[in-house]
Order: sequence, then structure tokens, then C-alpha cells
Amino acid sequence: MARRSTARAPQTSSKIGRVTTTRGRASNNEPVAGGAHKRRRLDMPAIGSKIADSDNTSTMKTKEIGPPPVMHKRAEDDYNGRLQDLEQFTQYLIRKNRTTSKRKKLQNAMQVSQLQLEKQLIEAKFAEAEKKITSLDASLGERDQSLKAEKRKLEDELDQQRRDFARDTERLQDEKRKLEKTTSELRESLEDTERKLQSKRDECARLEDTIAKQATTQTDLESNARALRAKLEALETKLSAREMHIVGLESNVSERTATKLRKEETMRRQLHNTIQELKGNIRVFCRVRPLLGSEKEMADDLPISFPVCDDDNELEVVQGSENAMGKTTSKTFPFKFDRVFSPTATQDEVFDEVSQLIQSALDGYPVCIFAYGQTGSGKTHTMQGPDATPSEELDQSALGIIPRAVQQIYETTSKLAERGWTYVLEGQFVEIYNETLQDLLAPANRASDRQGKLEIHQDPEGHTRVKNVTTVKVDSARRVHWLLARAAENRTVAATNCNERSSRSHSVFSLHLHGTNKLTGESSSGVLNLIDLAGSERLSSSGSRGERLKETQAINKSLSSLGDVISALAKGNKHVPYRNSKLTHLLQESLGSGNSKTLMFVCVNPSPASTQESLCSLQFATKVNSCHIGTARRQNA
Repeated sequence: MARRSTARAPQTSSKIGRVTTTRGRASNNEPVAGGAHKRRRLDMPAIGSKIADSDNTSTMKTKEIGPPPVMHKRAEDDYNGRLQDLEQFTQYLIRKNRTTSKRKKLQNAMQVSQLQLEKQLIEAKFAEAEKKITSLDASLGERDQSLKAEKRKLEDELDQQRRDFARDTERLQDEKRKLEKTTSELRESLEDTERKLQSKRDECARLEDTIAKQATTQTDLESNARALRAKLEALETKLSAREMHIVGLESNVSERTATKLRKEETMRRQLHNTIQELKGNIRVFCRVRPLLGSEKEMADDLPISFPVCDDDNELEVVQGSENAMGKTTSKTFPFKFDRVFSPTATQDEVFDEVSQLIQSALDGYPVCIFAYGQTGSGKTHTMQGPDATPSEELDQSALGIIPRAVQQIYETTSKLAERGWTYVLEGQFVEIYNETLQDLLAPANRASDRQGKLEIHQDPEGHTRVKNVTTVKVDSARRVHWLLARAAENRTVAATNCNERSSRSHSVFSLHLHGTNKLTGESSSGVLNLIDLAGSERLSSSGSRGERLKETQAINKSLSSLGDVISALAKGNKHVPYRNSKLTHLLQESLGSGNSKTLMFVCVNPSPASTQESLCSLQFATKVNSCHIGTARRQNA
């Protein structure tokens, strides 16, 4: 039995070898699976050798068989585990049947089982290899299609590149031709540049020779410059000393000039005041207004004439009357004043005669200028000019005394500022209506304050003041225009038979001038009162009724009181009835203090219908012109 087992072992090994060869062919298609087959090929001869060893030791002493091995449940693809279980079971059978005759059958059965197992393994691997081959064939087909598509794409790209290459070649040929042309031009330009460069080199050589010569000259000039610089420094030192001396002389001259100017200004004020006193501290000017509208038809029958004289200070009024026999007789009334203005006189000519009094106000004297005459005789036009609103532009040629006076004051104060004088100007504007003071500058929202709260009183220095009146700082001539426009809006006017816009009140514009001189310590305080009196008129000719009648009576009463004051001053009476009216009370300082300069404008209407009123106004002006109130004294602040 031992020989039979030994003889069969190689046969088993041969079969196993053939199986291994088959597995080797399968492994050519699946490299990964081939590795597993190789491991099994190495395991198979080991099983055969174990069987042979068991045959060789069959003669050995029989051993105890023991229990059969435990057969574990294996997965279908766990071939190694199943082989191990089979080997263990085979060993068990060998041990069990070692001394029996069934060993051969057991070996054969084991070999058959092993071969069947190997066959199953090979078939499984072969099926798996066939799947791999099928998958690879499909993949190769897809790759073949992809390669064909890629080939077509590459062929298209190659054709496109060939076309691009042809275009680029043509473009490069064009560029080449252009570059060749440019190169030719540049070559010609280079040759021309080289010729110019050679010319410049020749010129540089000449310039270098010139520079060498000039360097020598410069050395000589620098030597001369050093000598001149030393001389200049000496001259500058000398000049600086002389300039310091000149500055000292100029400072001395400026100081002497300023002192001289201040002395001359003081002397000018004294001489100016002397001239004004010689002319009289109460002066009367007469102004005859021109004919208006329909009045021009009576230009040949005017009752007023102007005799030819050198001083332009006379006029005559011819008044016609009928006697009891019905015969018309005429009587001539001559008048003479300080100045008479004919209807052709302009606002400029009128102000030229007034400007000297404006200067007296700046010099520190109280000055009063008032316009007197019947209604419609041109008083407001003389004092203020034409009516205007705050937004209207000023007509310089038509301005009256008030705006021109303020303009002159500003021009003069600007010049006096160079001599150390500083002025502060404050303005007030009131009206006397029915013997009641009203504030013409009160704001619109304080209309009730315009009347009933203003009072006239004397301050401790004896100056006449209005209590509770609006005082406005006057900082420009345009500001005065605005003040006049506001006052004109607030002033009381009404229509009468004599004038469709008759002023029903007396207006008083007061401008206080406070000046100080920081160089000399001098000070002055002057006041300029510019007054537009209400029109005088007879009740019979004015046709006043009701409220207009009351206004006319108040106006005539105040003008009559003014006549009484003038008469008392002319007679030299000790008692002067200033308090008989608000008008005379307000003008007390300007009329009778002996400290003022007063100018009266008597305004005359030249129409024949106003002859009687004109005579009354001129006779009253003659009475005023005969007054003497003494020598004016300058007021210090």
C-alpha cells in the first residue's frame, strides 16, 4: 500500500501543475488575479507531499485518532479556508484509515474533491477574465471612436492652422516689405543724422575754443566783480546810514506836517465861523419854483420879476387891485434877502450856498435850516428832493438839501480821519401834526408808538431833546435815502384845493455829529436840524373842512407862533414865547440861544393866483431877516 501511495503522488502533482498552467494563461488577461493563482500553485504541492508523507509513515505505530476536526462555515469564494478545512479533515481520515484498506479510496476521494475545487476556482476566474475581456473590448471600441473624433478634430485644427499660417505668412511678408522700406528710410535718415552730427561736432569744437577764451575772460570779470562787490558793500553801508537819516527826517517832516495841518484845520474852523458870523447867524434865502403843467400858459403874466443885480439877492412882486371906480391899479413890492434863486436854479446851485453851514455843523455848531412857504411852493422838493422808495435808485441831480448834506458830511469826515478826527452820526426824524409829536422812523409793527409818547425836554447842558424818539446810526449816504423814504411813507399828507398832496405836518430831521481827535484830544458836538414846514394857506382858499380844517388851523397857529418868536427876537424882548407851540419849542435852541446858525428858505409859488400868499411869505421872511441873535459859540462834546 505504501508503494501505491507513492506512485500516485507524482500524478497528483502533475495534474496540479496543469491546473497551474491554465491559471497562468488566465493571469495574462488579469494581472491582479494572477497573483492569487500563484499563491495557490505554491500551496498545492504541499498537500501532495503531506499525503506522501502519511503513506511513508503508515508502517509506524498506530496513534490515537482523536475527535474529528470542526468544520467552519465558509464563504463560497473563501477557497483557501475551505482547502484548509479539507486538509484537516483529510488528515483526520488518514489517521483514521491509516491501517485500513480504505486509505486508497480516501486519497482518491480527496484528490477528486481537490480537483473539483480547483476546477470551480478556475472556472470562476475564467468567467471573471471573460468579463474583463468583454469590458476591455467595449473600452477599446469607445477609445477607438474617441480617437477617430480626436483625429478629425486635430485634422480640422491642422487645416485651420495651415490657413492661419498662410495669412500670417502673407501678413509677415507685408510687414517685411514695410520694415525694409522703413529700414531704407532709417538708413537714409541715419546718414543725414551722421552728417549733421559731424557738423555739430565741428561746431562743438569751435564752441570749446570760444569757451576757453571766455573762461579767461570770466576769470578777469570775476576779479573785477570782487572788487566791485567790495565797493558796493561800502556804498550800501553808506546808503543804509543815509536812509536811516532820511527816515528820521521824513518822520520829523510828517510830524511837523500833521501838526501844521491840525493847526490849519483849527484856523480854518475859526475863519470859517468868522465868515459865517459876518454873513449873519440868521440868514434868509428865497427860492421861486418853476411853473408846473397848466401854469406855463401864464408865463407872460407872472407877478414876480427879478431885477438885474450883481448879488442875485432881490425880487419884486407886482400885485394888482381894483379901486372903487373899477380901475385896475398895480403896486410893486421889492424884497431883498441874502440870496434869491430864480425858477431856473438847480438843486446843485442851491446846495452850493448851503454847504458852508453844513461845515459849521461838523465844526461843532448847532445849525438849523428850515423851509417856509405856502402849500405847493416847493419846500419838500428843496429839502428832500423827489419822492422815492427805499428800493429806487438815487437821482443825484434831483437830490435835496438833506441827502446832499449827509453826503458832504461823509466826504468831509473821511478827509478829516487823516488828521485824527473820528465822527459818530445819529439821525432822528419826527413830525409835528396837530401839535403832537410823531416818530417817522418807528417800525411798522410799532405804528402806535409814533404818537403820544414823544416829549420835548432840556438836557442838563441846556440842549433841546426829544424823549423816546427812534435814533438811528447813519453809516452811509444810502442809509439816509432809506430814512427819508421811510419818513415819507409815514408822514401825514392830504389833498386840499391848493395842493393834491399837501404836507399836513412839520417834519424835523435831526443829525447829531459827535467828533473826537485822538491826536490833539479835541472834541466837538454839533447838530444839524433840517426842517420842512407845513404849507401856510388861508382858510378861504384852501377849502378845508372837517379834519382838514383842524389841520389847517393847527398849522397856521404854529406858524403864527413862529412869527411871534421871530418878532420878539427882532425887538430884543426878554421873554420869547417859545412854548406857545411844539414847533417853536423844538426850535428854541436853533432860534434864540445865540449859539446857532439858522437859515430860512422862503419858497414862493410864482402863479398869479398865489400872489397874496407869496407876499405874506416874503413879508414874514423879511421880518426873520431883520433878526440878530448874537454870536454863535462852538459846542464841545
